Amino acid sequence: MNMSGIETKAMSYILWAYVLMAVVGIGTFAFSNSEAVLIDGVFNFISAFSMIIGIKISKLVAKKPTKSLPFGFAMYETLYTLFKGLLIFGVLVLAGVSNSFKIYDYIVTGSVEQVNGGSIIYYSILMVIICSLVYLYIAAQCKKVNNQSIMLQTEKIAVFQNAIISGAIGVVFLLVGFLENTSLAFIVPIADSIIVLVLCVFLFNDPVKILKNAFNELIIKDIHNAMREKITPKVLPILPLGYSLNHVSINRLGRTYYFLFLINPSKVNLSLTEIENIQDSIKNIVKSEAPFSFTDVIFSSKSVDDWED
Repeated sequence: MNMSGIETKAMSYILWAYVLMAVVGIGTFAFSNSEAVLIDGVFNFISAFSMIIGIKISKLVAKKPTKSLPFGFAMYETLYTLFKGLLIFGVLVLAGVSNSFKIYDYIVTGSVEQVNGGSIIYYSILMVIICSLVYLYIAAQCKKVNNQSIMLQTEKIAVFQNAIISGAIGVVFLLVGFLENTSLAFIVPIADSIIVLVLCVFLFNDPVKILKNAFNELIIKDIHNAMREKITPKVLPILPLGYSLNHVSINRLGRTYYFLFLINPSKVNLSLTEIENIQDSIKNIVKSEAPFSFTDVIFSSKSVDDWED
């Protein structure tokens, strides 16, 4: 099965996992009255919806380039990653703001709606089990495609965050029972809000990282030094005597890389066939490291010294 097939199949299973977690989360909220659980359920519901979009994009990216889109459909994959990053970011911000207001109301009024912690503990255990299984499944699928799927990598982060949040909520409500009849009993009514705020801060870096990477891809920023270090030593030996590699530019959209090689031909003249052979050899080297890629090889004596860093 090719990468698109593996990705689409995996995302279909993940979709149903999100649906299950959303239903359980919203149902548990009805019994527990915990906003932390409600936010978790809503997040899973939105994730399920976004997964439907992701499946369609996965199929679209697998299509061959067209005349109107000569470099393929990879930008849709990056847009999906950006959307998913914004979703995770938005959920964390929403959770942080809503629970901050809840704590503020408690400080001002001295009262807050009671939360049924018993059902939350069972919910937490179930969510951690589901998220752990989904995480392991996604990790296995990522391994099958050599970690080339940006969408699956993003979902792996999202599921990991979900497991951490759900597990932490359960642990807190389990421990809160020991605070009853102590000097810290005043914390009990807002325990879920406090843990949500702590987790929001702890997990905030993940969506920021996703958004940063997606933004760098959309502005075609060359930040792929590791790939350049792999490719360059393999290209240099195939260049004719007197030829030099002036520059290697590497950009990425989703799983697809875009390579530009600038080769200085010096004063050595080659036939068109020899030039095409060099181009084909470089493209084969690139394909061995980046199966989803487009490569341009330009022979020019012009330097890139006037480019700004």
